[in-house]
Amino acid sequence: MGLIPKRGMHYRKPALWKRILKWTILSLLVIILSVGIAGFIFVYHTLGKIGIDTEVVYEARQQLDIPLPDEPENILVMGADSDPDGSSKRSDTIMLVRVNPEGECMSSLSIPRDTIVDIPGVGKDQINSAYAIGGAPLAIETVRGLTGQPVHHFIIVDYTGFEKAVDALGGVYVDIDRRYFNDNSDALWGQTYEPIDIYPGYQKLNGKDALAYVRFRHTDSDFVRIARQQLFINDAKAQSMKWGNLTKIPELADVFASNTTSDIGRSDVLSLTKFIMGLSRDRIYQIQAPVNENAGGPAGEYVAIAKQAFSSTIEQFVSPAFEKPEPQVPGAAIAQVPSENTKKLSFEILNGNGVEGAATVAANLLRQKGCTSVEIGGNANNSYVENQIYFREGNQAAADELSTLFKPAVVSPIPPELNTKAQILVAVGTGFEGQLTEKQPEVKAALHFEQDSETNRRSWQAASLKLPFPVQKPASFPAEFDYVDFHNYEIQTDDGPRPALKVVAENEAGNSWGIMETTFTNAPLLEKPTLEREINGKNYRFYYANDKLRYLAWQDGDVVCWISNSLQSSLAEDTMVQLAISFKPVG
Repeated sequence: MGLIPKRGMHYRKPALWKRILKWTILSLLVIILSVGIAGFIFVYHTLGKIGIDTEVVYEARQQLDIPLPDEPENILVMGADSDPDGSSKRSDTIMLVRVNPEGECMSSLSIPRDTIVDIPGVGKDQINSAYAIGGAPLAIETVRGLTGQPVHHFIIVDYTGFEKAVDALGGVYVDIDRRYFNDNSDALWGQTYEPIDIYPGYQKLNGKDALAYVRFRHTDSDFVRIARQQLFINDAKAQSMKWGNLTKIPELADVFASNTTSDIGRSDVLSLTKFIMGLSRDRIYQIQAPVNENAGGPAGEYVAIAKQAFSSTIEQFVSPAFEKPEPQVPGAAIAQVPSENTKKLSFEILNGNGVEGAATVAANLLRQKGCTSVEIGGNANNSYVENQIYFREGNQAAADELSTLFKPAVVSPIPPELNTKAQILVAVGTGFEGQLTEKQPEVKAALHFEQDSETNRRSWQAASLKLPFPVQKPASFPAEFDYVDFHNYEIQTDDGPRPALKVVAENEAGNSWGIMETTFTNAPLLEKPTLEREINGKNYRFYYANDKLRYLAWQDGDVVCWISNSLQSSLAEDTMVQLAISFKPVG
């Protein structure tokens, strides 16, 4: 029983899962509530353009695999464009997406377009040549042969549609890591790139600039471009679910239908969209195919798959591991756990491992840590291996803190069937051995830190004079990087312009990370942190992309600051933490 039923010979359309049916109904209700009956009718008929048996779709369907009942489904997504004269089509973006409703997760595998592969009937060539030579059918067959994974559906998005979709959303806020500029003034004949002129910093991109940003490769490799695309997709996904954007559904539907070719029909587009938009960021796993760069050969400059690493990559793609990360805080800066706010909450401890006195021991340990309201509630209804930490609304940060004391632990909201007046409920499992796991191993900074130079101090002071809010700077700085840009500007928001400062640091390899400071405290990027931690009395928000720390943010009064990692994740997690806790006002 697949997520999306396949039409074809010798195939009986399976009944959709109740869960998928529910998503479809919810999608229809949201459209009706947002744009009214007339808008719904327009959307419904517009999406009917998708999945029609055109010659392109019919030929591609012959190569598609039939989904198995109750199993995840793989969708080949390609972004395509053509030469100005329309002479040839190229798949500029190639991504295999695995949709798993049963596991409530999704994973995507990005394949660099210059990867050398065996193209059936052609021989060795760059993978994007498969689409140029044989269209969607050959691209499907090539990706299946490369990955060893079935391909159940395909989606081809024209880049014109990408630009129009971003404009239909009213733009997308993105934290631009560095200056992007190209006007082809120094380009050799036949080697021009798309023009681009974007300054660093958090800003809203329109469709034209967004397309230039995600496709930029004038000075970057394909791997950096893929990382940029993945981050943009995450930002666009989060912002597209804003209620104000739901009223734009008819325009978005028209853009999607007019610029998309796929075997997926109307009703399944609705259910698939609802499923993807409903996923939290920590249930989406993004990974790139590992390659050996600059392999060079008969097909020109290309990259080759790193075969041993690729097997592991496919395993991660098929069975992604979603583990809540634990910030690597330097030993000297470990926050007191539990924090003062957590100590004031009420706790109830249950015995979930059958060991007599286990709940009493756990309760006494919490009391010794300064928790004053701790009750023992008897035996849990079930037996557990991992400690269970349940929280009432508004207390997840406290529950996350306790999870570092009661390892291994699972953190979740208090279910309705558990009758308790406590704000935090702990059921100790067999993993509890009568003591708290309160000490974290000391982590050494991955980079060498040194005090700021006089030149850097003057740059910070000059930047601060142009801003109406107090500016902070790191007291120590990774010696392997240099400041390369101090950009004062205003972020255009729905509530008017907000003053901002973007500082860019870069190493010899060209990897750029940044510091943002602004009064735009409700920036979309800052919503739904992966977790929060109190360090030295200050609350820090951690935002992860897969297992890598992407942003680390904190707020002082009306000013929010964050450190953004490079696209290559050049900064180790503990380096970002050490940077953050060293920030002091610019003197």
